[in-house]
Amino acid sequence: MAAPTDILGDIVPSIQSFGLGAVDIIAYIIVSIIILALATTGIIMFILNKKYNKVITIFEKVGGEFVPIGKDRGMEVRYSNAGDTITYLRKRKRYIPNPQIQTGKRQYWFYVRSDDELINFGLSDLNMEGDKAGAFFLDKEMRYSRTQIQKGLKDRYESPSIWAKYGIYIISFSYVALIGVMVWLLFDKWVDLAQATAGAVDTAAVVLDRVDQILGSMDNVCSGGSGISAQ
Repeated sequence: MAAPTDILGDIVPSIQSFGLGAVDIIAYIIVSIIILALATTGIIMFILNKKYNKVITIFEKVGGEFVPIGKDRGMEVRYSNAGDTITYLRKRKRYIPNPQIQTGKRQYWFYVRSDDELINFGLSDLNMEGDKAGAFFLDKEMRYSRTQIQKGLKDRYESPSIWAKYGIYIISFSYVALIGVMVWLLFDKWVDLAQATAGAVDTAAVVLDRVDQILGSMDNVCSGGSGISAQ
């Protein structure tokens, strides 16, 4: 009869048949366990964050002023068959009444009262509270002062540049000066053209006179003369 170890040896392949040593197998097992543990932790954290979906910021009076002393997360739990719920804090492991005043999406503020009770609160309407207390947040003198400050800043930082202020006058003067120079140059050319025209007229008169003399000589030749006309 075969021994049990022989039967298991036939069913389970040996480590060496896969080309892996015992150290490699142990390393793979450790890495797999770590990955599985991380994945499990991530899933648990995701589920807990879904359950503890209230972000609680806790304030306490320190030095006469309320300052934040920590944050916690809370979830609603049922405590009766009638469907009544209460909020349970994960870090502080205590129950508090369900908060009603939100300061953001699922954000709640609590302050620690002198008897160690956590009280839900929010930001009040400061204008309404100021009116009740008879406070004036904007005095007339302050408004006048602010107006003068705004005017001074505008004159200092928003004053128009020289180009923006006198640009139209600079452009107009430059345009007139350019037109004047062009007219002067054209007039000078007109004078030169007139003088050249007068010279051309005199030259043309001389040429016509010479042509007339030539034509006269040719007519004399044709008539049997010597071709020399008397001057």
